[in-house]
Amino acid sequence: MTILYEAVEEKMTDVIEEYAARKAEALAKEAAEATAKENKIEFAKGLLADGMSIEFTVRHSKLSEAEVRELASKLTA
Repeated sequence: MTILYEAVEEKMTDVIEEYAARKAEALAKEAAEATAKENKIEFAKGLLADGMSIEFTVRHSKLSEAEVRELASKLTA
């Protein structure tokens, strides 16, 4: 009976560890994506503040035109 219990416990531990590893990987990926997005936004803000056009800012920041227009409206408000 003890051998069966140990086997089940070991399997449960493996499953939990695998879940934790996948969850950590997903969270790390989300954090990296959020950081990349924030860097794009800050870069675009700098371009707009320096007088660059919306088209130029879209092309170089890799943000959408809608996102850049929203940033531009906030900077001029």
